[in-house]
Amino acid sequence: MPRSLLTVVAIALTLVVAPAAAAAGAPIEHAGLDQGAPTYYDSGVASTPYMGWNTYFAVGAASEEKVTGVADFLVASGLANAGYDIVWIDGGWNANPPRDGGGKLVPDPARFPSGFTALVDSLHSKGLRAGIYTDAGAWDGVNCAAGSGGGYYEADAKQFAAWKFDAIKIDFLCGIAQNMDPAVAFTQFSAAVQKAGRPMILNLCNPVTDEWGVPHGPHQVAGIAYTYGPRVGDSWRTSTDVAFGTPYEGIWRDMLRNMDRNAAHPGAQGPGHYNDPDYLIPMRKTEQGTYELNEEESTTQLVMWAVMGSPLIIGSDPRTLPPSMIDTLKNPEIIAVDQDPLAIQGVRIASSGDTDVYSKVLSRDGERAVVLLNRGEAPAQLTVNFAAAGLQGTVSVRDLRARADRGTATGSYTATVPAHGTAFLKLRGETLVPGTDLGGDTSASPALVRFDDTNAAVFARDAGGALQQKSMVDGQWREWATLGGPTGGKVLGQPAAFASPGRIDLFVRGTDNAAYQRTFTNNQWGGWTSLGGTLTDSVSVAFTGPDQWTLFGRGSDGRVWTRDRTSGWTSVGSPNNLPIYGRPGAATVTAGTFVSVRTQDDAVWYRQKTGNGWSAWTSLGGVVSGSPTLVESADRVYLFVRGSDYTLWQQNYVDGAWGGWFKRDQYASNSLVGAVGAAEGNDGAAWIAVRGPDNAVHQVAL
Repeated sequence: MPRSLLTVVAIALTLVVAPAAAAAGAPIEHAGLDQGAPTYYDSGVASTPYMGWNTYFAVGAASEEKVTGVADFLVASGLANAGYDIVWIDGGWNANPPRDGGGKLVPDPARFPSGFTALVDSLHSKGLRAGIYTDAGAWDGVNCAAGSGGGYYEADAKQFAAWKFDAIKIDFLCGIAQNMDPAVAFTQFSAAVQKAGRPMILNLCNPVTDEWGVPHGPHQVAGIAYTYGPRVGDSWRTSTDVAFGTPYEGIWRDMLRNMDRNAAHPGAQGPGHYNDPDYLIPMRKTEQGTYELNEEESTTQLVMWAVMGSPLIIGSDPRTLPPSMIDTLKNPEIIAVDQDPLAIQGVRIASSGDTDVYSKVLSRDGERAVVLLNRGEAPAQLTVNFAAAGLQGTVSVRDLRARADRGTATGSYTATVPAHGTAFLKLRGETLVPGTDLGGDTSASPALVRFDDTNAAVFARDAGGALQQKSMVDGQWREWATLGGPTGGKVLGQPAAFASPGRIDLFVRGTDNAAYQRTFTNNQWGGWTSLGGTLTDSVSVAFTGPDQWTLFGRGSDGRVWTRDRTSGWTSVGSPNNLPIYGRPGAATVTAGTFVSVRTQDDAVWYRQKTGNGWSAWTSLGGVVSGSPTLVESADRVYLFVRGSDYTLWQQNYVDGAWGGWFKRDQYASNSLVGAVGAAEGNDGAAWIAVRGPDNAVHQVAL
């Protein structure tokens, strides 16, 4: 590049202007600003996974006497003080028939002689919360207990609120018997709960799987609840029941089954919305006098539920548990992992034979909760590699089960783990993210521009919402500088930015949900230009030059919308005409313009525009947890996206065809948050920038 152009580039990389004046009436920001997510459901009463006790596995048909007895024990034993504060009345509480002459639900007068108002008031007076049960289908006297189907959703939600319940479990037993669609039914009931006049936790419980042996379609199973659950409830079941009403030997395998299924889509989870693998069932006695899960196995279930950030609902009768099991359930260091405010679900980072290693990012910088899980029948030595957990340097190790420090280590840590058991560790070290640490305190993923290997810039939204810029000039990265934003001095989500000789084009979503462009040219930044639109996530741009670009965004209908420099907004739809998650990715090469999206089932789809128009949407597969990023390099399209294991995955379009997925091993699990910022490198390479778990920007050439 001639020196004269380098001078212009240097000015472009260093010059900033004051933030724009505040705009009145800017909309409130919502979850999923740019992290490949929808607008999540938020009851406002479950910012961390809820905890408590449920009657179903513990006492069978609930009664006032049984509920009060366990409630008193929760308080006296310290379990309530440890967090298990919801007393949840499951199915079978209703009279037969369940409604009076006016259509109102009625509790069984023999088993609940004081009625629910008095019982719930009593629970509240003890410092506890109260939960209740219903079903999505209509009561039929055979397949379910109380059912809210048949037109009673709003009336029943208001009745539960009038009784002052704090949580609702909605089952799908009559729902499947009546061939309902759980996504539709649960969405309708969710809307009713939100109008009930009282904040209540909503647990979506569809336990239907192939094991049931009942007629069902693929849209009616528990395994797809993650596709709608985050937008509808506080939690959603991810598998069938973990046990049966009568304890039986062999439940260890079923517990592992539910755990593995719950691990499939960790990206669906976050504060206020949780994958639910079902209840804890510690040390229930079988008819043979043995334990369904022994104490070590019961502890394993608690540890795995905690590292996954799952709701912790005790399903056993706690009055029958030995003091040592009660102490384990109350272990504050185990509970603290489950209740970590980031609410990130831990993921498997290593596996060999009957052993697994799980890692969960905690809210304190440089901390991980790690489980060494031994599924096998004999004790085994298991090792966690610190780099695989995203840590480096000297790492302190604490045994959370023993509540004891285990010193420090470098590289790895090894422990002997009993059969069917766990070692549960808290590691504290230095966060490991590859590339150059550019610092910053970001609140969304970055954009990156590159002029050459010594002149580049990154752009990212800071913790206050303002757009920040950090520049590399003649090989030296400079300090962060404020660019502000088009509305109120702020932006939403991830920006998009592109370099051309002597010029930077910057595109953002404003706080008014319109798209904006800002250009550096002639040695100065221009003002913000509105490009209109009604966006619900960040923008992406297929950019070939200042006069040739196509902007893509997620519209208010959840589909992909597009415009270029001169045209207005038009829709290009979405796969199966369903709302997408997050922002699209886009790039243009000789073969055409490509746009890619994350769908509700966590797959990546793309569509290609050529001289013949748009192709059909086509799946590239994958199980992802962020928005896909497309970048052109040497007339190829590179697709980068965060996988379900929170590592970086890539797929390339070369010579007219997409290749397969491959992992970028430089990125350990949870070493990046959200989406990648990318720019073309030399000779088919790519430069990328990511937001790390430390909220700093990290840049690397791949």
